[in-house]
Amino acid sequence: MRPFLIAACVAVTSTPAIAQIDMRSAGEKAAPRTWNVTVGASVGAGPSYFGSNRYSASVSPIFSFQRGVGSRWLSVADDNIAFGLIGGQNWRAGFTGKFLGERRESRDFALRGLGNVGFGAEIGGFAEYYPLPWLRARAELRRGFAAHEALVGDLKLDFFTRFDDRWTVSIGPRVTLAGRDFTQTYLGVNAAQSARSGLPQFRAGDGILSYGLHAQVTYQWTPRFETSLFVEATRLAGDAARSPLIRQRGSENQVTVGTSLRWTIDTGM
Repeated sequence: MRPFLIAACVAVTSTPAIAQIDMRSAGEKAAPRTWNVTVGASVGAGPSYFGSNRYSASVSPIFSFQRGVGSRWLSVADDNIAFGLIGGQNWRAGFTGKFLGERRESRDFALRGLGNVGFGAEIGGFAEYYPLPWLRARAELRRGFAAHEALVGDLKLDFFTRFDDRWTVSIGPRVTLAGRDFTQTYLGVNAAQSARSGLPQFRAGDGILSYGLHAQVTYQWTPRFETSLFVEATRLAGDAARSPLIRQRGSENQVTVGTSLRWTIDTGM
């Protein structure tokens, strides 16, 4: 399984350029390209904090603003908030953002002595490209604010197919990279933290943070409303996997399962 995940993640960064393919039907080509808003939420069970071996429930918002025929871009649960400002028949790009929850040491014994990490956000841009009607490549680059000040990047590749105009099944690899300030904030151990927690000192560096696989099944109840079931399995890498917080009190393997619902509104503009 692990060699397959590594090979799949490498494929994200090595997908060759392929001639553009028109994914729209004849009816869609004649329709106006209007702005659409997608709102919703996902509810899941996953690690209580980044690298934890304990699990808890969480709720995440879904928001996407884009221009496109019928807004038929593939939507998966781990996509962050997006504002697709520019694009063509099989690509789009724009701004993206992500909220970061706080991490309080009082909530988990494994965090005792490490101090709290406050709320924050990551803001940046994304680009999405469909080289084939059944393949999506997406990249995000965000900069942290408040909680950390590092650059964080996500690389995603999704293979998907649709059945009976109702069901959509997708699966694909994921790779996340992060700068030093992110890894040090969430995984590093300085001298004071070491004295309080009993963990050895550790200075984390930048690089690949994790790699994994995301799978999702979506059912479209109406042209505007759909629900999904998803599972994501990732493995921490590099300094993230070497952190004493992970080795002694956490887990390199992170699994999240959940469900999401999305409602798309055509603004008519």
